[in-house]
Amino acid sequence: MATVPLSPSSGADPAVARDEVLARLADANANAAVLLVELETAREELEARNRQLDEARRVAEESARCKTVFLANMSHELRTPLNAIIGYSELLLEDPAIAAQRDASADLDRIRTAGLYLLTLIGDVLDLSKIEAGGMTLHLEPVPVGPAVEAAVALARPLMAVNRNTFHVALPPDGASVMADPTRLRQCLLNLLSNAAKFTTDGDVWLDVSADVTHARLQVRDTGIGIAPEQMHLLFQSFVQVGDRHRTTGGTGLGLVISQKLARLMGGDVTAVSAANAGSTFTLSIPLAASEPARTARS
Repeated sequence: MATVPLSPSSGADPAVARDEVLARLADANANAAVLLVELETAREELEARNRQLDEARRVAEESARCKTVFLANMSHELRTPLNAIIGYSELLLEDPAIAAQRDASADLDRIRTAGLYLLTLIGDVLDLSKIEAGGMTLHLEPVPVGPAVEAAVALARPLMAVNRNTFHVALPPDGASVMADPTRLRQCLLNLLSNAAKFTTDGDVWLDVSADVTHARLQVRDTGIGIAPEQMHLLFQSFVQVGDRHRTTGGTGLGLVISQKLARLMGGDVTAVSAANAGSTFTLSIPLAASEPARTARS
């Protein structure tokens, strides 16, 4: 808006000058009134937009809550019959009469394997839903690194044998502890080890554990198929397996995503370095335990 000069022209008649000043004041008041109307309109539009954003956020939060509740209920409904299927298949496999029938035992083993796969899938989807809805609660406490690593290694060794991989483990020094949820820490590490085992064949997988003044770092290296640089940005996206990885092995593409999100909830992270046909290195970092009491973390 242009500034309205209020000074009268020099040499003008006083009465004329007064009228000129008054006219200019009237113009300025009119301009100010227009500005006030525009400001009020802008304020009302801003308030309306804020109300729309608040409503959209409320709807999104309610939708996320309903999704989490739905998945939690569905996971229970699905897990119950799946556990029964898995349990009965295992019982039948232990029956000597059935075990002697090669075809029957093979079919039962496929049923059991499929049931376990579905059970894992249900658990992964529910975990991801809880994290995204802010409903994942972690119980953080000092966790000795050595026993946590040994527990994950014991579960990972059979996975390494499937593709005839050599597993190298460098256990950490005794005494080191991290502030973590013990169950979720084991889940993160096992996901990384399982990922390395699946995408490496007749190769090597290393687990190295180190620490600096703030974090313990659990590094999983492999000589597997690797990932091209242009596909690295897809690595931690849900339900995505980059490149040809989905053709060589099964999986939902959720393990790495969940591991990274859980690690971040515990104050750490999961990072990756890789190259096509040159293997991959995934590093899980977790804060070292301090002298503070155990606490609960919520996303």
